[in-house]
Amino acid sequence: MKKQLLALAVVAVATIPAAHAERYFADNSISVLVGGDFKIDSNDWPQTDKDYALNTYTVEHVSGYSWGGLFFFLDRDQGDNNFRASYSEFSPKFFVTKFDDGIVKNINLAFTLESGSTSSGYSQDNYLYGIGADLAIPGMNFASVTYFYSMNDNGLDDDHQITLTYGASWGQVELGGYIDYSTGSDDHKASFNFNPQLTYNVGPMLGYDNKIKLGLEYSAWHNKYSSEFDENTVSALIKVHM
Repeated sequence: MKKQLLALAVVAVATIPAAHAERYFADNSISVLVGGDFKIDSNDWPQTDKDYALNTYTVEHVSGYSWGGLFFFLDRDQGDNNFRASYSEFSPKFFVTKFDDGIVKNINLAFTLESGSTSSGYSQDNYLYGIGADLAIPGMNFASVTYFYSMNDNGLDDDHQITLTYGASWGQVELGGYIDYSTGSDDHKASFNFNPQLTYNVGPMLGYDNKIKLGLEYSAWHNKYSSEFDENTVSALIKVHM
């Protein structure tokens, strides 16, 4: 019940201020990721230590407001052995204080609702809350560091997570991504996920007013899903901004 109340509170607080605040920016995109060598949960796959092909279709939204910001994405996975899965994150943040100078731009309260389900009938909802900082690092478009306390579903012990995000660009070339470290607990392993994307915007070449990015995504995931398996794979990526 506490988790459901937290979820409702986060959604309500994130949506109400948007109607009464200045919006600085908003961006929406759809993307397709195609690759192999993925490790998937053993509830769906007969041999998790083997490598499997996977296509991921993603809808993503990010926006910034005078009160904070909102990030949301929804993944739909389709892979070998008729594997299907959906995963989403809804992540609002709320400014606590702002700074005019220095490496720290602002301090914010951060929340994330994680929701996932697979073709085997397995589902899980995790509720994360914590505190973060947006950073002003020379040469980078954005960077942030956030600490989360994670209230985990399906009887798993709660744990702690540190998330880093970053992005930089040089003309039409962009590098961006995130790093997640989860501490794990007595009933599941610590996990580390490094996930950068390197892309080139071909939108100007095609006469498209927004970005069409082609590139690669690298996934280095130690103890994926807190399991005993490591994932190292490179995937092709196309991402269209609207």
